[in-house]
Amino acid sequence: MKAQWQAAEIVHNDRLEIRQPFCAAGGIESTFRPATIIRRSDCVIPKSAPSNCSTWPTKGFFRMRTSLEMQSAWTQHWNEGHAESLPKDRAAGRLGALDSAWGKFFSGIPDRAKLLDLATGGGDVIRRAIALGRDFNITGVDLADLTAVSATLPIPGIEFIGSTDLSSLPFSDATFDGVTSQFGIEYADAAAATHEAIRVLAPGGCGHFVLHHADSAITQGASRSIAAYRSVFAGIGAFQLGRTVFELYRRSAPRAAIVEAETEFRRAVATLQSRLRNEPAFGLARNVVALLSGLARAPDFHAAADALRKIDTWEAQIQASTLRKVAQIDAALDRKGIDKTAEWLAGAGAVVEPPQELKYPLGKVMAWSLSFYKPPS
Repeated sequence: MKAQWQAAEIVHNDRLEIRQPFCAAGGIESTFRPATIIRRSDCVIPKSAPSNCSTWPTKGFFRMRTSLEMQSAWTQHWNEGHAESLPKDRAAGRLGALDSAWGKFFSGIPDRAKLLDLATGGGDVIRRAIALGRDFNITGVDLADLTAVSATLPIPGIEFIGSTDLSSLPFSDATFDGVTSQFGIEYADAAAATHEAIRVLAPGGCGHFVLHHADSAITQGASRSIAAYRSVFAGIGAFQLGRTVFELYRRSAPRAAIVEAETEFRRAVATLQSRLRNEPAFGLARNVVALLSGLARAPDFHAAADALRKIDTWEAQIQASTLRKVAQIDAALDRKGIDKTAEWLAGAGAVVEPPQELKYPLGKVMAWSLSFYKPPS
């Protein structure tokens, strides 16, 4: 059965907007369903998409289509100070398996070794190494601009290089004694990035990757969050209605026009409020609705220019957050995907251990763990 496209449109004015269901065969539905999970086979499409999912080359298409948007979205995220990958799990003491995996890896690395952390982000892996008190020289690279991250770790022997494509690393062959990545390399062109990782790894060096799992609680949470957000905001246009109100104020429009626009804006926000549910997946939507409610409640108390700036900022932040979540879901690997990653590493010259699943204390899947080494020449 062919999957029919439903007036989908994700690129508007060069910014990502997820407005309609991606595809009738799967993806995010306009009606929220708690079990909705987006798979790599779901379709993320441009305006000129074909009429069925099976003929569209979707694998990796999202990353290729939005590389500049991704760079901006992740730069914004790290600039906001998100240094740790799973802060809520850390606070709840649920990261024992992850801590153990990294502790085992670093225990086998000699002092003064040169390490490369791929897609380092906020430097979570680097911070773990520093916390062990070991004397490593570590370079972290990422597609995002890492200026803000670098400023948080002004430590001798630690270097951050942003705006770096993992499929074309700016290092000579055999430069590093160890290569790492946590929730990062799978976002890149994995075939090229794994080859580059082994190229820059010195003979006798080793590596460890922690990668998103397609069935993990993290991936499921991202799917539910996006679906919840869409179930609240689908078909409302609240941001644009808010802009209309404050554009009218800014232009000193006739009072009747302002009142009419305010009424529409308040009605839209009331609809948003009625769609919220008291479930964790609705946290993002709830925060946004609260911000819009503050503007709708008493628009004449807000300076028009300030309100317009806030609306633009909030919308940009939501778009970036959604983009990161969709990219994470697209990057997450099932068993076939992790085996392929291991195959690419082996093809580049590494000896790869069987992939392992890292799990939370109660048994839910957290991530894939993949260890490897480059045999001595």
